[in-house]
Amino acid sequence: MNNLNINTRILMFSVCTSLEFDLRKFILESNLVKNIPEPIKNKAKERNKKLKTEEINTNNLAFLTELDMGDLVDIISNNIYEFKLNIEKKKLLVDYFTKIIPIRNRVMHTRPLEIGDRSILNEVIETVDEKLFWINWNETIKTREKIRTSPHEIINQSYKKVIDYTSNVYHNLPIPEFDDTGYIGRKNEMKNIINLLKDKKNQIITIVGNGGIGKTATAVKALYDLIDLEDNPFEAILWVSLKTRTLSNGEFQNINKAIIDMKGMFSNLEKLVIKEENLDKQNIINFMKEFNTLLVVDNLETISTPEIMGFLKDIPENSKVLITSRHGIGELENRIQLEGLDINDALTYFRILSKHYGLKLHTRSDNDLKRLIGEFLYSSPLSIKWFISSIYTGLSESSILANKEDLIVFCMSNVVNKLNDNERKILQLLLVEGKKLSYGEIDYFLQYQEGELVKYINNLVSTSMIQLINGEYELNQMAKDYLSLSHPPKNDFINKVFKQRSKLNTMMQEIKIKNEVDPFNPKSIYKNLESSNKKIASFYLIEALDFSSKRQWEMSFEKIKKAASIAPDYFEVYKIKAFIAAESGDWYEAINSYRTAIETCHSNFEKATVLYLFSVFYVVRMVNYDNAKDLILKANELYPENKTLLMEKARVLTYLGEFNEAQEILESIVIDESFTQKALNLYTTRIADLYRRMASNYDNRDNLKKYALYKLAIERIETLSEIDPITYQTLLKVLVDLSFIHRNPDALSLLHETLIKHFDNLVGVKSANMNKLVRSIENFKHEIPSDLYDLVRKLSKNYQQEAKTINNPNIGLVVRVINNFGFVQNAIGSYYFNFNQCLYNPVSVGDRVSFKLTQNVKGPVAIKLNLID
Repeated sequence: MNNLNINTRILMFSVCTSLEFDLRKFILESNLVKNIPEPIKNKAKERNKKLKTEEINTNNLAFLTELDMGDLVDIISNNIYEFKLNIEKKKLLVDYFTKIIPIRNRVMHTRPLEIGDRSILNEVIETVDEKLFWINWNETIKTREKIRTSPHEIINQSYKKVIDYTSNVYHNLPIPEFDDTGYIGRKNEMKNIINLLKDKKNQIITIVGNGGIGKTATAVKALYDLIDLEDNPFEAILWVSLKTRTLSNGEFQNINKAIIDMKGMFSNLEKLVIKEENLDKQNIINFMKEFNTLLVVDNLETISTPEIMGFLKDIPENSKVLITSRHGIGELENRIQLEGLDINDALTYFRILSKHYGLKLHTRSDNDLKRLIGEFLYSSPLSIKWFISSIYTGLSESSILANKEDLIVFCMSNVVNKLNDNERKILQLLLVEGKKLSYGEIDYFLQYQEGELVKYINNLVSTSMIQLINGEYELNQMAKDYLSLSHPPKNDFINKVFKQRSKLNTMMQEIKIKNEVDPFNPKSIYKNLESSNKKIASFYLIEALDFSSKRQWEMSFEKIKKAASIAPDYFEVYKIKAFIAAESGDWYEAINSYRTAIETCHSNFEKATVLYLFSVFYVVRMVNYDNAKDLILKANELYPENKTLLMEKARVLTYLGEFNEAQEILESIVIDESFTQKALNLYTTRIADLYRRMASNYDNRDNLKKYALYKLAIERIETLSEIDPITYQTLLKVLVDLSFIHRNPDALSLLHETLIKHFDNLVGVKSANMNKLVRSIENFKHEIPSDLYDLVRKLSKNYQQEAKTINNPNIGLVVRVINNFGFVQNAIGSYYFNFNQCLYNPVSVGDRVSFKLTQNVKGPVAIKLNLID
């Protein structure tokens, strides 16, 4: 019965109460039983002080209500003749309920469930009316049908925890969070925890391990086992949780009203103790003096360790503290280190959880699952649950494993954020080296004082992030993943380590690949792997480019200066310096640095890349086309077949009015599979701009010739499958010029058709070209059709701003259209929609529409869009 997997404890509670209901009814409807064991009578009296002696009989529901399942079975089995049973039926009854009663007690008294509890109860509800057919199981059968057909009716009922009469310990232990599988594994750790808690010598006990490793679950299971022991030494167990985030439906979410400091912890604990006229901290200490108390602090890493140490030192001798934390507290503690689950236990947990969610993951081979669990999920219970619950929500396995950021941050961030810089450098060193390092190696790289290094390493060992294996320190896999994600080594740190090792880092290798693919990119750094000096210089040049992208010019030039001091003869230093100088507006420095770069080149290809960028500088920054031509011709001579150089050469010739030669060059370029969409757009822009400039040479009286060239330019642009923003700017230039010959009806028609066709991509574009088009149409508005005038006016409207004035949640403006989808916006938000959800056609930017909202996995989505007149 798969529905029994939903909200396990609630449904199991319903099954148990149904069984008890039918047992009570069976007793009520039978003959009066005189032989009621004294312990059962006393239990009923103790639980219900209002029960009178004469009311303690089996025909009184009030009496039977105070009894548990085991008591009801005892009454029946000890009086079989009154219930018209024989010895065989008695044995069947006792044997059948022997396996059910312990499960019932765990369910009713909020004890941790064991492996198999759910499956046993599942079998019971399916077979009880067949196995014990002489009892009328009407209520149980009704519950079975509800579970099959409408489990929500059971889930929506309030779950009332049964009073725990079995324990003399005052406690507020949380409900176990592993009901879906039962507690699995860690038998030795459980034994050690309970022994330490019972041993008078250990006052502060910490369970330490990575986030999600199972510290809380292990503590909860151990403590529930402890309170059921006869030799449990505690009169009270006070639990306080400092968790701030939790896993819910495959996502990590913040916990509302989480405790984040000592004040909140004391305030929470004081509610559980006897209040006196003292500070909350003192009231807690007094309570722990008066009663043998175990104080449990879950997720201690949330608050500062120095804050808690003073409180722990004041704990009275008769009481103890159990702590779960991702970080040991150092002094005072007796530490239990939790690692990942044993691989076989992890495999069992994975398979049970897969079945619980109704998935098929558990059917894979042992080897396949062990590899997944060990290599990708760290043998961590939380990681396994996160993975399976994410699969359950519909995500693919590959996307889940490729996006573990939330999981890793959840498990590791609290620990790493509390480390000092020197401790982080040790972790980063281990990460950079990618292997185990001895104490001596760490000392060699980082050169800390000996006493300080010992302290840093001991602290890191207490976090579980590193471990000592055969005299060497190793970073665990989750720590590697987290550091790579959130605390990667800084560039200067990597440079220091790699200078000592004389090796390249991975970034240098990636840059090499990028340079070979696109060597004419101004941010490419060529031949950076030829020597160690060039490697290091390249490293600083990368930093310089990063700073320049943020317009932090001073820092950028400092990095260039450092690169130049390391490799003064490296042409890339001066090429990058020239590029950044041009970006910052220092024209003289740019010109001087480009010239120096050319002088320091050692090959024709190197020189061609610099000449190309120097030519682009003269075109874009200086608008000096003659100098640009000289430079690009030299570059083309050195590297004659390069398409990037040919397209730039054609641009310069076009600007100089040498149209025929420019056209010959562009027509000679072969478009092949090596052309990316970016390259295709650039090539098309060059041709379209050539046609536009050719048309500008004709007088307006030759408007037919001008029109023909403008039409060619537009047609060429429209051959592109994807038109990028730069190409659209070229299209706008063509349309501006086309508007000047509006008296030509064909030109006017082409202008109108093109604007309609590309309206959704042009609307709202803010540029000088758009402003020119609007002004041009405004000047001729009395000579053109009103619908064309209105269309151009709409082009310049800011529909996103207008949409923000619409407060009706079901009305908005279409603000963007892309292929077969778009976005509708109002004052409340912006919502994705698909054309197949539109009730009208065509859909265009600026449409005022009504719509309804629905939800998908990515959030709210607009549906049933209809145009409002």
